[in-house]
Amino acid sequence: MEYASRLCRKSPVSEIAEVLGHSDSSIRDWDKGILENTLPAPDLNNLRVLLVDEKSVRKGHKYVTVVMNGDSREVIYMAEGAKKETLMDFFDRLKPAQKDKIEAVGLDRGGAYLSATREALPKADIVFDKFHLIQNLNAAMDEVRREEYREALRKGHPSARLIKGQRYNLLRLPENRTVAQSLRLGELLNANETLSKAHLLSEELRLLWTYGDRGHAEQFLQNWIKMVEESGLKPLIRYAKGLWRHREGILNYVRHNITSGPLEAMNGTIERVIRRGCGVQDIRYLYLKVRQESLNRPPA
Repeated sequence: MEYASRLCRKSPVSEIAEVLGHSDSSIRDWDKGILENTLPAPDLNNLRVLLVDEKSVRKGHKYVTVVMNGDSREVIYMAEGAKKETLMDFFDRLKPAQKDKIEAVGLDRGGAYLSATREALPKADIVFDKFHLIQNLNAAMDEVRREEYREALRKGHPSARLIKGQRYNLLRLPENRTVAQSLRLGELLNANETLSKAHLLSEELRLLWTYGDRGHAEQFLQNWIKMVEESGLKPLIRYAKGLWRHREGILNYVRHNITSGPLEAMNGTIERVIRRGCGVQDIRYLYLKVRQESLNRPPA
């Protein structure tokens, strides 16, 4: 059983089962039993920063809620569902003294996790995640691009040819573009004033997370929102209004400097664990496997 469990760190369950002459379910049960008995319990006494996010683990939008210790990168909770009750189940496991030590929680602006965190940890700072905010910005940018493409087609404007197929190029970071992609983007922006304006605004916003002073960051955000309003770009205006409503959680980044980056990286690990396990049959087993990886424990 221990040998099978060690093999499960690197090889698919189906291959291990074939080599050892046992069923897939037996291999998974053995591995789960070994992990239950050998992995240490999560350290809930020294939590300062939490990172919270959801992860799709099955087709049909089946999600799990994942909680990570933002300092140690240790996965300390995983449960099926992405609702307020799911995260509250984790918070209910914490003692008052453990909750009092938590200074900040990094999460998306979605209502379910936000509501649970504010209710359970009223003293902790909410830090809205930079990566989710950029994703929301990209969605607004893509809406502008689609509107411009439809308008160019309606008018028979030659810029329609340039806009088509430029979705990812328009959103891509400058350092991630090839020379050819940069040239093609430059051609598009020279031909379409609206997209050029939107692109400049999106690039400018990324500077928000470079400020070390909260007051300066808030002034920058206020000025950026004013520029967006003056641009007349409705998708970006809606996005900007949302930023201002949630400015407290956005500006808390200056104080805590946390993002969901470590948790996003763990998503790749979760996908690999799911592939090696030939799917998700047991959320508890999935949690143990992901926790094993987050602890970076070498095979026994």
